[in-house]
Amino acid sequence: MADLSIEHVSRFFGDAIALNDVSLTVPSGSITAIIGPSGSGKTTLLRLLAGLDSPDEGTVSIGNKIAKLGDTALCFQDSPLYPHLNVWENVAFPLKLKATNTADEVVKKRVSDVLEMLEIAPLARRKITELSGGQKQRVGIARALVRDVEVYLFDEPMAHLDQALARDIVADLRKIQQSLGLTFVYVTHSKSEAFALADQIVVLVDGQVAQVGEAEELVEKPKTLEIAEFLSPTELNVRRRGDAVEAWRPEDTQLARGGTATVEAVTYLGREWLVQTTEGHAVSEEKFDVGESVTLTQKKVFSF
Repeated sequence: MADLSIEHVSRFFGDAIALNDVSLTVPSGSITAIIGPSGSGKTTLLRLLAGLDSPDEGTVSIGNKIAKLGDTALCFQDSPLYPHLNVWENVAFPLKLKATNTADEVVKKRVSDVLEMLEIAPLARRKITELSGGQKQRVGIARALVRDVEVYLFDEPMAHLDQALARDIVADLRKIQQSLGLTFVYVTHSKSEAFALADQIVVLVDGQVAQVGEAEELVEKPKTLEIAEFLSPTELNVRRRGDAVEAWRPEDTQLARGGTATVEAVTYLGREWLVQTTEGHAVSEEKFDVGESVTLTQKKVFSF
């Protein structure tokens, strides 16, 4: 297996710039997650990697060869499964479609293995119409993984699943990737999915690579205010000091009773409280009442 290399790739649609001079390396045997705000170019980039579209500038290569349609397998947000076929037949379909004279015993082994890995072997003879949403998505993932390709691409596969179900499938995907040493590129709106799954995370903003790194690096050392705002689970506190902008997370803000700030609103988050005050927001394990006077102390401040 070889690295996936994206070199100075740009894609234009009329006057609109979807991707602007994107360069990136996806190491062989790793998982790269691509995240970013809506309209940042995530899906456009994935289509280029899949060979469904071509860049106006730059190259996409695997090893020393320009990537082409067939070098990758793609799992969509809504994988188009065939309702007249059962689970086994749906997963085996790509192997038979390629018409590469794949021996029947090889097809059987590949399909059996991937069904076992994704814990849907007992469903092999069921029709697609008899499956739940989570089971259908596992079948879609299986149909991608059954193929023997250089890179596996995922386009927001958990978007329509509830959080608990998505977490289970993400955990299974990580186990499969690690056990087989596969190369994944995973596009998602979910920061939690990216953090749980990826070896490296790429943040796209306005069609450009804004930052690349591991989850902890991105969260603790964001390069820009926009990245910090995108990655924060709650709205950042922001203030200007001369030419600089300072920002801090409500989670990094300590509250104490008495002071110059006044509590304006309190929202229960499950185990903690989001406390909105006249001088900023804070997350607290202790409940405060609207109208109370408080002091806010920042434990960590970003400067941009």
